[in-house]
Amino acid sequence: MSIMVNSSKTPTGKAKKGQVTVRVDSGSVKACFPRPHFPGEPSQVKIATGISNVDGWQAEADKLKRRLQLETEEGKLSLPGGKFNRKRYFEILVEYKLKPDLKIVESAVISDGQLPPKPELSVMEIWDIYCSFRRESLSETVYQLKFKGEYLRAIKKSADEVGEHPLEMRNWLLGNYSHSTVKRILSCLAEAYRLAVKQKMVGQNLFDGMSEDINAKGKRNRIIDQSKEIESDDDVLDKSKAYTWNEAQEILKYIQDDSNRVKHYYNLIKFKFLTGCRTGEAIALWWCDIEWERERILLRRNYNNRLKIYKSTKNDTVRMFPMPGDGELWNLLKSISQGEPNENIFKNKAGKPINADSLQRVWHGYEASRNKGIIPELIKQGKVKKYLPCYNTRHTFITHQIFDLGRDAAIVNTWCEHSEEMSKKHYRDIEKYATQINPELPANQQVKQQSELDALKEQLRKQQETIDKLLEEKG
Repeated sequence: MSIMVNSSKTPTGKAKKGQVTVRVDSGSVKACFPRPHFPGEPSQVKIATGISNVDGWQAEADKLKRRLQLETEEGKLSLPGGKFNRKRYFEILVEYKLKPDLKIVESAVISDGQLPPKPELSVMEIWDIYCSFRRESLSETVYQLKFKGEYLRAIKKSADEVGEHPLEMRNWLLGNYSHSTVKRILSCLAEAYRLAVKQKMVGQNLFDGMSEDINAKGKRNRIIDQSKEIESDDDVLDKSKAYTWNEAQEILKYIQDDSNRVKHYYNLIKFKFLTGCRTGEAIALWWCDIEWERERILLRRNYNNRLKIYKSTKNDTVRMFPMPGDGELWNLLKSISQGEPNENIFKNKAGKPINADSLQRVWHGYEASRNKGIIPELIKQGKVKKYLPCYNTRHTFITHQIFDLGRDAAIVNTWCEHSEEMSKKHYRDIEKYATQINPELPANQQVKQQSELDALKEQLRKQQETIDKLLEEKG
């Protein structure tokens, strides 16, 4: 008779409220914690235990479950703000010999300086330890999507195909992933093994130098859908990566046409063209972010479609974008039926927040649903010259402001934060002035405003010189 691990389950199979369970989830044995205990986490905490999913795992899992339940009830696994205490959790796993101890000291080394005999750790185990080590230094999206997502899958696939032989793994990865991705994975593996060597877990760094001669601009996978396109600000000032403003108007005309059945995306796409904000920032916009009296918009959060979580903007700032009364942007938002303060502004036909993946499919086409795509159709009609991702509405706004309207690049950067380095240098000192600029007018129509500002600065400078001179004479 098999041992029942999750004895706290009800006859329906669900765990009682507040009960920790240890069960097989996505092929591995995980500890699953009740949501009410950790309200600060974006989703239910499900975390690997290190227990192998083989016959007899239930007995070991039952012991761990009882300990975790006790620790949870006593609040030892909780951190301020309702966060899960991962450090304490891993201490418990070490105590139960389910994880190697990261705090191995020199006394663990035998007298001749050699490592004490112990089982060799696998590449996957080293990676798991490394991810735990890096967890607090990474954003939740990077940790989940890259380290525990894309990178983990690639490492596991290569190990399954060629075994845990570093050189063979490297060659397999190069044959199946872009060079930039492989370079990053191998760099992380080398760092993971450096940590393991330092902590006396393994004897040598098997991935040392593996990434050094890889050209990051080498082979790339062919993009088959926009979900694989990288949203990057590295080239926002490259005109070739932006639509012309005339092309932008053609795109909006096509979307607004009822016969194309994509009209419900019009408001979001136009907002992106008029503000240059990132897709996640537009989707995350709530009605409380619109300050009608002050004629401005606050961009203060981003939405990650894959993890279904809201987070701060890329550079952790609250940006203020000017919205002149009765201007194009003002009238666009006024045309939308206003909802509750914390309600999303841009919605789909079902009245729910727009899904970024659905937007991507509509933009570039999706053969499975016979969706021809906005841009491919416009290219056929000769109204758009080439395909660019939906994210490049941002590039279009920035290049239009700087190259077409003659806007100062520092002003545009304050609106969009397209350069983290430039943002940190210029953001605060020009923020107040930037929010007084009308983004819908060419710069030459605001010369008078700039001249008045320069005159005021000159007046203040002369006043300061007079004060300094008087102080010198008095002294």
